[in-house]
Amino acid sequence: MEREFEEKVESSKRRRNSTREYSALPKHDRKKPKPPLLLRFLAWCGVILFCFVAGYVGTDYMVKKIGLDKRWPVPNPLPNEEIPDSGAMRFDMQRATFAVFYPLNGELISENVDVIARTLEDNVQEAVYSIFKLGGIGDAVSVLHVFRDVDTVYLNLSAPFLDILNEAGERAGTLLINAIVRTMNDNFSLSKVRFLLDSKIPNAGTVPDLTAVWQIQR
Repeated sequence: MEREFEEKVESSKRRRNSTREYSALPKHDRKKPKPPLLLRFLAWCGVILFCFVAGYVGTDYMVKKIGLDKRWPVPNPLPNEEIPDSGAMRFDMQRATFAVFYPLNGELISENVDVIARTLEDNVQEAVYSIFKLGGIGDAVSVLHVFRDVDTVYLNLSAPFLDILNEAGERAGTLLINAIVRTMNDNFSLSKVRFLLDSKIPNAGTVPDLTAVWQIQR
C-alpha cells in the first residue's frame, strides 16, 4: 500500500516538473500548431476582398456626398454672344492699321493695311510683305528674320532681293528701300534699317548700297 502511494507521489512530481520546464522555455521555442495552408490562404483573400470592397464603397459615398459626380457648368467663352451651332469658337482679334509706303510711277505712295496685332517683329515682317505685294514684287522675296536693336531694325531677306534691286536700277531700287525705311519709321519708330541677305552681310559695291545703314534724312 505504501509502495503504491509512493509511486503516485513520484508520478505527480514528474508531471509538475515537466510543466515547469515547458513554461520556462522561450515563446519562440514552444511548438504551436499552425493552421492549414488552405485556411491561411482563404483568410488573406478575405482580408484583401474586404479592403477592396470597403475602399470602393467609401469612395462612392464620398463622391455622392460632396457632389463630384455632378457636371459643373462650363463658362461661356463669349458672354455677350451666342455660341455658333457648328461648335466653332470665334474670338475677336485685335487689329492694327499700318500706313505702308511703296514705289509707284517714280514716287512713294501710302496705303493703309489692316493686320492682326502681334509682336513688333511679326508686324514688321507683315508690313514688309505688304510693301513687296503693293510694289509688284509679290512672293519673289522672303523675310527670313526680323530683329531690332533700340531704334535699328535688321531685315534678313532672301537673296533674290538683290536681283530685284539690280533689275530695277539705282533710282527705282533706292525708292524701294526708302519705302521700307519710311514704313519702319512712321509705324514702329524704327528710324534705321540694316539689310542682310540670307543671314549674311551683303557684299560691298551693290547698287543701292546694302551695307549702309539706311535712315530718313531730316
